[in-house]
Amino acid sequence: MHHIIVNPIAGRGQTLSKVPILTRLFDAKKMPYEVLITESAKDAYNKAKNICESKSLGIIGIGGDGTLQDIVAGMADAFPGSIPIPLGIFPGGSGNDFVMTLVGNKKTALTRYKKKNEEASIRDFFEAVITNRTVAVDLIKVNKTAYLNIGNIGLDAKVVRNATIYKQPLGRYAYIAAVYKSIVQHTNMALEITIDDTVHSGEYTLVAMCNGQYYGGGLHINPNARLDDGKISVCLVKKLSRLKTMIIFPYLMMNRHERLKAVSFYEGKEVRIHSKNGIECLCLDGNLLDAGSELHFINIHRGINVFL
Repeated sequence: MHHIIVNPIAGRGQTLSKVPILTRLFDAKKMPYEVLITESAKDAYNKAKNICESKSLGIIGIGGDGTLQDIVAGMADAFPGSIPIPLGIFPGGSGNDFVMTLVGNKKTALTRYKKKNEEASIRDFFEAVITNRTVAVDLIKVNKTAYLNIGNIGLDAKVVRNATIYKQPLGRYAYIAAVYKSIVQHTNMALEITIDDTVHSGEYTLVAMCNGQYYGGGLHINPNARLDDGKISVCLVKKLSRLKTMIIFPYLMMNRHERLKAVSFYEGKEVRIHSKNGIECLCLDGNLLDAGSELHFINIHRGINVFL
């Protein structure tokens, strides 16, 4: 049996419209399935973990990157190493950044998953499921919590936190307000960052540990990242003043941040981050977690098969 986990509030409630199209295809092939609707923030994690502890031919997630992170974390906690159950990703959130790298680039993803192409894209996705057409991709674990796309700390994580606060009163203007407030609140982080055996010490504005290339709804933070190379691609932004932080997001939108002297890229199988003062928050694929003062990231090479 296949299991379909749906976040009904992702993408402003548009995920539920995708379910009947997909289930009709399962019904036509007389393939058994179960639809599970999430009811709380971490419900996708619990559902995925419980499914993996029984039996499943595959878990299909319909939601945004945060929903998929919860599902992958649950699957990874059910298995000590590589995950033997394949994952189906049908994006239904507001950002859907992971699939941009998965299918090749942002333009391809936006074309494939736009509303007018919904039925065709679901049919193509279903074809991958019934033929078991998969690709092996890496997982990253941080302090034993798995994610698929990007883990970040610093200014951009603060923007996500503030956007959550503003989402209800300000709607689509929440991100703009969050960027402004985050810049006003901005303080650099004193960190010791060890990438494999190389140590980087100093003050940083932003640190992103990448499996995928995009975050924040299509910002191309790390063009060097690859999903199956066994490495964590690290983007470091050294300390910037509040005034200079104002250029980061425009440069990201124009894919020109690589030109900034404060920006550098590294690769490694493991990344350790230490902060004497503690890290304010950790963002994993849009989900916010407590960070503490020690973070340990490790790549699980080709740790999960994804329907594609």
